[in-house]
Amino acid sequence: MGAHLKHQKLGHIQGKQGDGVVQFLGIKYATVKDRFAGSELVEYGSGESVIDATNLGPMAINPPGGLENEFGFIQKSLPIPKLTSSDIDMLNLIINVPLVGSKLPTPKSKLPVFLFVHGGGFGVGSNAWPQNDLAKIVKLSADMGLPVIGVGINYRLGAAGFLTSEELRKAGYPSNNGLRDQINAFRWVGTYISDFGGDPKNVTFIGESAGSASGNLLLHSKEPLFKRYISMSGTSLMLQPLPPFLPEIVYSAVIKSLDAEDLSLEERIKKLLDLPNDKLAILVPPGLPLLPVVDNDIILGNLNFAQVSSKEPPSVSLPGRTWCEEVLVGDCQFDASIFKFMLGPRVTGVSKTFCESINKTLRDNSKKVLQAYDITPDLSDDEGLYKILKFTTDISFFAPAIALAKGWPGKAYVYHFNEPNPWDGAWKGEAGHVLDVAYLFQNYNDFLDEAQRQVAVQFAGDFIKFMNGKVGWPAFGAKEGAQVYGPSGKGFTSDYVEGVTANASGRKDTVYELAKDIGLDNLAGAWGAFLTGK
Repeated sequence: MGAHLKHQKLGHIQGKQGDGVVQFLGIKYATVKDRFAGSELVEYGSGESVIDATNLGPMAINPPGGLENEFGFIQKSLPIPKLTSSDIDMLNLIINVPLVGSKLPTPKSKLPVFLFVHGGGFGVGSNAWPQNDLAKIVKLSADMGLPVIGVGINYRLGAAGFLTSEELRKAGYPSNNGLRDQINAFRWVGTYISDFGGDPKNVTFIGESAGSASGNLLLHSKEPLFKRYISMSGTSLMLQPLPPFLPEIVYSAVIKSLDAEDLSLEERIKKLLDLPNDKLAILVPPGLPLLPVVDNDIILGNLNFAQVSSKEPPSVSLPGRTWCEEVLVGDCQFDASIFKFMLGPRVTGVSKTFCESINKTLRDNSKKVLQAYDITPDLSDDEGLYKILKFTTDISFFAPAIALAKGWPGKAYVYHFNEPNPWDGAWKGEAGHVLDVAYLFQNYNDFLDEAQRQVAVQFAGDFIKFMNGKVGWPAFGAKEGAQVYGPSGKGFTSDYVEGVTANASGRKDTVYELAKDIGLDNLAGAWGAFLTGK
């Protein structure tokens, strides 16, 4: 019942009926001629086509173990659906439409729409991963009387998404394919979402981690893409685009690893295109970055803390500060938990190597940082890592979120997610990275106690209100307040707290006191130097 949609342009679409929601799975939004080509919006026929949207579409190429690793960060697994991957057919959407009065909405409904851009460091992730299933939050929106349409997108990752070089561009292969894919997803929604019952002029971007940083980067676009932006635990201050010279180094290393240095350009490209998908997923040698790049097209430049936190127009043009009306930005209390995985074997002896790196980078100022976070070279690995990651949470997640809110020329709202992880693992009892996704989309509610579920429902409900233009707490302004979620174990579901570093916010002023002498950009640079092994 209710799973069939007649779309004027797409044709007859058969969706998958769920609990108060119809999911239209694997809707292709763009095509590519080959794995490194620019994506182009799908062209449809007369509107009489028949589309079976009852099965998940292919994921982008992922390295092995990506989903299992993310379950490890959350510290709780979910049943895994049948997943496939492709290097050319991965640009698809999962459109979650609420039943309103037991019926699908119509074009006259004009429901708010949100697009979720998953995280994963621009290297892993999918809209098909079960923790990213948007059906339950969409059902919750209808139960609240504030129905929204939720769209999960796939975009190219790793080499297919971000490998670039001057010779590739001269051969017609653009840079930043992953971001170009995201832009096309928003264009597709703007063109076709009306017949699903959505309002193409009332679209919210939701991104987490690298997905959230993507939202920052799409603000470089002159073309309006979304009305509202929700930034969850990630900004382009945390994941900065690469300067143009670095991708050349990465590309040269790839060509060398393929023994393609003496081949012609055409032969090199053919070798890249013919590479099996499992080899593509691990194409770039370890330690080399595959990230968005400043290309003076999609990304016009990098911004520092001072520019992001100022309401004055930055030196780098950001048209999105005009066409995006509102932002909601937040963090998790221990977001840097993710870096334990990224450091890998370097966690052994981490206290000593971190102190050596900070001493080298910050010189005379290093003692201030080490003393502020009580880090000494003789700490055990576990204790040292915990204290180092407290510093990292402050400089990579907390301070960038506040900078974005301070500098936003329109309305900006801030939240802090302080609900601790209830499941066994390294970070049980901490509000770690990606835990906000588990709570937001309601996919873990069966594994939560009643107080924890209340936090999850409140958290999602406030996001739904934001999408509907009905925020329940004051904008970030002179009082610099934030909505705080958890800890439920202390009888705390959510509340509005004034003051960036007020005690009830769960945030301290340590990094800001250090910044008075050292500067936030220098502190961020010191962490970046350590992370890259310097």
